[in-house]
Amino acid sequence: MPPSLDHGPSSQLELAFEDNKLAAQLYGDFDQHLALIEQRLSVQATPRGNHVMLKGGASGVDQARRVLESLYEQLEEGQQIDVATVDGVIRMIETEDSQLTLPTLEKKGRVRMAQIATRKATIVARTPAQDAYMRAMDRAELVFGVGPAGTGKTYLAVAHAATLLERGDI
Repeated sequence: MPPSLDHGPSSQLELAFEDNKLAAQLYGDFDQHLALIEQRLSVQATPRGNHVMLKGGASGVDQARRVLESLYEQLEEGQQIDVATVDGVIRMIETEDSQLTLPTLEKKGRVRMAQIATRKATIVARTPAQDAYMRAMDRAELVFGVGPAGTGKTYLAVAHAATLLERGDI
């Protein structure tokens, strides 16, 4: 287990997942997804079949639980997950915990990254900033996106426009 910073009192939690095949995909090849969660959230995740024992600071264990539940939900919906997906969900959880909750946003604990579905592909937000940008495009007719090159601003805007065109909204 990585050295623990001040993450509050120690906690332990056991999670059980219904489908063994999905649990194996959740853990990743050679448990690489669990290893990333352990490293990033300073917890210990011990898999045993379709059960995972989480140990560590209370906030880290809670974040790890929410990450695993969110990823498992994506697997149940038929989506594939990889290391980048795991990293994105971890960042979403960390950002969610560090910000104030707004009444217009979804309930805390249910992390659903914004998606743009076109005929050819479904684009899922990879970062909290992309998530906020995609949700803003859904809510408003005009959205300004400012930021460094290569963060997906134009790509997401074009994907959103293509979706609106396919639906006949524009």
